[in-house]
Amino acid sequence: MAAPAKRPEIIEIARELKHVPMCEDYEKMISGMMYNPLLPALVAARHRCRGVASDYNSVDTKTVPWEEIADRRFELLKNVVGRVGEGTFIEPPFLPDYGCNIVIGRECFVNFNFTALDTSLIVIGDRVQFGPNVSIYTAGHDTSILSRRKFVEFGHPVFIGDDCWIGGNVIILPGVKIGEGCTIGAGSVVTKDIPPFSVAVGNPCKVRKTIQSAEEEMEDPKNPWRDLPEKSG
Repeated sequence: MAAPAKRPEIIEIARELKHVPMCEDYEKMISGMMYNPLLPALVAARHRCRGVASDYNSVDTKTVPWEEIADRRFELLKNVVGRVGEGTFIEPPFLPDYGCNIVIGRECFVNFNFTALDTSLIVIGDRVQFGPNVSIYTAGHDTSILSRRKFVEFGHPVFIGDDCWIGGNVIILPGVKIGEGCTIGAGSVVTKDIPPFSVAVGNPCKVRKTIQSAEEEMEDPKNPWRDLPEKSG
């Protein structure tokens, strides 16, 4: 359902992002209120995103050495999304809607064909990994037929915590919060919040078990991963 009023906490996040078309209708859009996506400022923002996303996706790997491709793509990615942390890499094609409403933390990896309908904010933490063909939808529509004839819609933000693994072909629906340290099994459709340190799978996605935090793993003498060297290179 659409929100009845603006959400100041969401607008406050957006004010710190690059490329946003900040205006009354944009604030309504990211807050989850009904809005008209054909308003000129919003159409222009999506048009801009198409151009810079095309630049990102069309880097010629035949002419750019493999040692330089991550840096080249990172510089282009900063022009697509609202904010991104160092060490993050997205395999093309990357298919955002506005782009500016996406926040990605550091050292994330996103595999091929990431679709992000960022009508509202998509906030992704640090060290998150996506399998191929992940789709995040913040856009929603009322079940009223008349609302579709009037061409109005709404969007609710999606939040993904640190250290999550989102499996291939996962779909995340508007308004979902996935807590830190979660694993979402391949092919899942996430319709509701997932608490931290959960392994969840299915359609609809449900928690199957809980796991240790990274700190608990480091203190567990039986954990096979704690003595591995830190990431390098």
